Amino acid sequence: SVGTRAAWRGGRRPTASARKEQGRKGRRWWNFFLGSVKAMGLSSNCAKTIKVQQCVKLPDSKYLHINDELAGCFGTEDHGDGQTALVLSPFGKNAWPVKVDRDAKGAFLGDGWPQFVAAHGIGVGWYLVIRHEGCGVLTLKAFNASFVIKEFGLTITVLSPAEIENAFARKPQFIVPLQRSFMEKMPIPPEFLQRGYISEEDLNRPRPIATFLTSWHIELKKDGPNVFFTGSEWPKFLAYFEIAETDVLLIKYQGCMNFSFETFQNGNNEDIEEKISSSQQSEQCE
Repeated sequence: SVGTRAAWRGGRRPTASARKEQGRKGRRWWNFFLGSVKAMGLSSNCAKTIKVQQCVKLPDSKYLHINDELAGCFGTEDHGDGQTALVLSPFGKNAWPVKVDRDAKGAFLGDGWPQFVAAHGIGVGWYLVIRHEGCGVLTLKAFNASFVIKEFGLTITVLSPAEIENAFARKPQFIVPLQRSFMEKMPIPPEFLQRGYISEEDLNRPRPIATFLTSWHIELKKDGPNVFFTGSEWPKFLAYFEIAETDVLLIKYQGCMNFSFETFQNGNNEDIEEKISSSQQSEQCE
């Protein structure tokens, strides 16, 4: 359609083969999810429950504490005799049973969690977005020490054109723990820029603009190899969505200089609760 062509004019659109492969991966993931649910003896209807997610900075400890909202998905809001979560591997090959228990500090992911972390090369200080998909099944996104989403199975830093197109089907993402100076000028993680998701052509325009929610046009400023969200609209954007300097922003690049975001509250830098659900937008290139 004309709308589809206009949406990607001037940007990188995933090829038909990349979109088809992503569709196959999505179907495989869903079939794997339902198979895991069936193996647990649960009805697939429980997959229709409300999704809950939490962002957590991985501490230097054996187990991982989770908030009461996520714990409530396992019936451990107030007390628990030990439920089992099924954590789906980002590699998509198996699921890991992890004990959900409670101590004086609250609910936590216990036995099975250290093995999951070690097997997936997740490091202390990484940010994890853990999502309850229903039926006691958890998925996660892992953001490395450079604040860029971990592409499991990918070992190189600079991506080929084909890898970039496949990545666009998954929406490249990065995370930013905000601080006071970022309220005026917030950097895009260097590793995200190095991967080539945003083209040099777009960044070298006379006045590059990032668009959020189709109506927020945020100036991008280059300073050597660094790129920042800045300009007069940036602090207005943060204020409008009540994004504070103690929050964590998860930003998805939709292509064509369009972005969407999620916000998580970051009270003590370890227990980070979701504040604003993902902001959806149309993918339009001018």
